[in-house]
Amino acid sequence: MVATHAVVSGLFVTLNDLRAAQDDMRGAISETHRDQARAAIVFTAAGIDACLRTLLRDSLLLAEGPAHGAFVSHFMSERLKDKVTEATKKAVVDIDPRAALIDLYVKDLTDSSIQGSEDLAKCRNALGLKKDPVLDDSILESHQPFFDARHQVVHELDLVDPSGKGTRGRRHRDIAAVGEQCDGALHLLHAFIAPTARAAKQAQRDMGWSES
Repeated sequence: MVATHAVVSGLFVTLNDLRAAQDDMRGAISETHRDQARAAIVFTAAGIDACLRTLLRDSLLLAEGPAHGAFVSHFMSERLKDKVTEATKKAVVDIDPRAALIDLYVKDLTDSSIQGSEDLAKCRNALGLKKDPVLDDSILESHQPFFDARHQVVHELDLVDPSGKGTRGRRHRDIAAVGEQCDGALHLLHAFIAPTARAAKQAQRDMGWSES
């Protein structure tokens, strides 16, 4: 998360520097400047993907705690029900079965990337944070526009069909709005990290592990 924040902050610093170098800062913002904002969306989303995957894996290093219960429930109801897939069989006989099963679990929850509020809810529930008011469904849903923007930038290059004659245009990106979206997404990520860290420490204490 720290690295993501540093990269995204650096993009906005560069954007501000480019704007300051203009002869007239009151002039229209160029597509080059807006591309900095688009890059900020992509980097922020990538940081969320990486951080949540790491958080899910780290939360399962301990065989106790709320995350472990969700892990067991998922395999009993999904991967170990009816016909067992080849991927599951290979994980079970792996030299480190738990690590291999955790990798499958994280893949099931996040797929190729976090696409929006539904995936965020899956991660929240997997971490045992379903009742956390800061991660309420309505709060997660309020961040859907950010993920929609990431999809538009990455998969569509922000291109839109013109309403009349002409070539395809690009979606307008309000730089201030993008900054607020990225900032909000990073604050949301902190809401996942803080309680998960507390739960891990409590599980360690319950198991008699020293925090040192």
